[in-house]
Amino acid sequence: MDCCIHSPRPDLQPLPYPNPMKALYQGLDPRTSTEVVMCEHIHGNDFDCPWHFHEEMEIMLVISGGTQRCIGDNFSPLTPGDLVVVGPNLLHGYSNEYPEGQPRKPVEAISVKFNPSLLGSWLQMSDVMQLQNFFRQAANGIQVRGSTRKRVAERMPLLLKTQGLQRLILLLEILNELSTSNDLSQIASAGFSLESPPVDHGRLSRITRFIKKRIGEPLYLKDVAKHVGMSPVTLSRYLRSHLRKTFPTYLNELRIARVCRLLKETDATVSEIAVHCGFDSMANFERQFRKLQGCSPKVYRQRSHRVSSPVLPSSSSNHRQTATTSTSPNSNHLWQAQPNKTVQTAFMAM
Repeated sequence: MDCCIHSPRPDLQPLPYPNPMKALYQGLDPRTSTEVVMCEHIHGNDFDCPWHFHEEMEIMLVISGGTQRCIGDNFSPLTPGDLVVVGPNLLHGYSNEYPEGQPRKPVEAISVKFNPSLLGSWLQMSDVMQLQNFFRQAANGIQVRGSTRKRVAERMPLLLKTQGLQRLILLLEILNELSTSNDLSQIASAGFSLESPPVDHGRLSRITRFIKKRIGEPLYLKDVAKHVGMSPVTLSRYLRSHLRKTFPTYLNELRIARVCRLLKETDATVSEIAVHCGFDSMANFERQFRKLQGCSPKVYRQRSHRVSSPVLPSSSSNHRQTATTSTSPNSNHLWQAQPNKTVQTAFMAM
């Protein structure tokens, strides 16, 4: 039987543009843009890390402190030793919040940023296929656990003490450790990332791109099957085999992931967002949202607002020591609010 979630009503007005202060673009100072690997030692009362995104890939180790991290549509409490990898342009933020009147515990963390393009044509070689796959997986964020987390955490401080080629070699050793590990898990839902992963002509990528493109329209299994040149029965089996999910389950996950993004980045009502993401039954929407996120849409939005509060790094009680090879530690960031053009385009298309 075909699965269909009805399209939004034609009389609905377009959703408002996202508030540009909901997500900050964290760019690098042009004077340090030639740095291959940038390392920061963060310590103070807070992370000074609002809801933001950047073009670089980031490895983030929380040594101590902090209460919550948000990566894509995932909220998780912070614990000492938390280690994640965040792909380019993936929204994320860290917070250190305590009840009023209760002193905050200081935070300490190490952040390592680099552009995957630094590896150039080397990435196209078959010998580093695992690293290619790792970079693709990082588009939705990666949680590192187990013995891999311990080994990488021991090496992270060394990056702060090295420079130039030594630092690059150490980073490559860490990436090799991560890309060959089985202690990794995806953080954000597949439908949350702002940009599609690198072009992949495989069937699964074609299926996902087609669904995302028509996320707010009626979606039948037979239509997706026709688009990728498969029969509905074959497509259903394919999804079960590759994703261990049925078509309705995967469709709902992508829709809810889009809902989460709009809850964070717009002031539209919950019902408006639900309809624009393809849900015409609020009861079904609420049920699916709670099933996947463990809370109501209202609570999810409240949590995201706590993390996304745009606090610029101006507090004298915080320190972000940047280890680079050619610049002072106080001139490495240009923090600026920018509207997310990708999200705006998505809104206008709905």
